[in-house]
Amino acid sequence: MGNDNVQLFEPGDMIFREGEVGNLMYVLLGGAVELKMKVDRGETVLKTVDVPNDFFGEMALLDDRPRSASAVAVKRTKVLAVDGPTFEAMILANGKFALKIIKVLSARIRRSNDQVSDLIETMPRERIARCMTDFALHHGEPIHEGAIKVNVEAMKAWVNCHIGAPMDEVELTLYRFLKNEAIAWAPTSAKTKECLVLPEAFIKENDRRSQQC
Repeated sequence: MGNDNVQLFEPGDMIFREGEVGNLMYVLLGGAVELKMKVDRGETVLKTVDVPNDFFGEMALLDDRPRSASAVAVKRTKVLAVDGPTFEAMILANGKFALKIIKVLSARIRRSNDQVSDLIETMPRERIARCMTDFALHHGEPIHEGAIKVNVEAMKAWVNCHIGAPMDEVELTLYRFLKNEAIAWAPTSAKTKECLVLPEAFIKENDRRSQQC
């Protein structure tokens, strides 16, 4: 690799842009780069790369998907641009570099697994809460302070039927809501466990109509 592969950027210069197709990764020789991703109200900085020999943009050489973030120089920055064949040659010739790539990808997979675990844990709970609220609004008995009283077995059957959640998952979610005091047993059902009370706060938080979904 010659000097043609070395690129200089001034503060604020865009090295690559989120959403575009890339065929290069970059090794930092000096300076600092922010990796940014678009969010609802602007941009968020995912990571600052400021340690020489650290690299970024490597996923462009490992899959065909568009860039998942933008890279912007935050000070005068020098990078080494690496294309696919050069990247493969570096991995084959340099065991330390190959190990570093493996560690980066492993960390990425771990983060993805954590995100998937979070989704698996929260998504069914949110869906069940919304379905419980739907049932309460259609078939519950309004009581004091905006709360709604519901029959437990009827509500469980409704949730199971409408979103296909397994009954044991519905029961576990109800238990968690009770434990967290998001909902409560109706005073008349303290022993029989026949009816629950969904407080106004629970209804408002999970009412599909108020969330326009």
